[in-house]
Amino acid sequence: MRSMKVVCAAALILSCAVVQAADSFSLGVILGHPTGVSAKLWLGPTSAIDAALAWNFQADRLHFHADYLRHFFDVFDVAPDRLPLYAGIGADLRLRADGPGASGGLRSGVRVPLGISFLSAEVPLDLFAEVVPAMRLYPATTFDIWWGLGARYRF
Repeated sequence: MRSMKVVCAAALILSCAVVQAADSFSLGVILGHPTGVSAKLWLGPTSAIDAALAWNFQADRLHFHADYLRHFFDVFDVAPDRLPLYAGIGADLRLRADGPGASGGLRSGVRVPLGISFLSAEVPLDLFAEVVPAMRLYPATTFDIWWGLGARYRF
């Protein structure tokens, strides 16, 4: 349980530091696998970092992931709005709470998000859908496909 507190505190401190240096930041929700809070920080015109923090009530597990994304704006022309495809690479970290019957412990892996975003010119919203092939590396190697639908408010 102590390791969960340390990871959450470190993520919060890092998030605050990054947001202060941000050019464009958005915050919202992601529904799917996982379901939780989602954030996106634009680093430039085509690159961004996105992250999500979620709690899985069935498995009593905290989930955190962060991805570097590259956006491709020239695929669809829906001016004045934007509809980029994106691809990236990232990592996930899952911490399971210790408890009766729970094995507890840390799980981590690699993610490859592939998705599409709708960036409205009139409303500061970022709507997105993604499919994420993922490979857990620790404690055992397994393969999974995650997905998510979400909305974020751009500040």
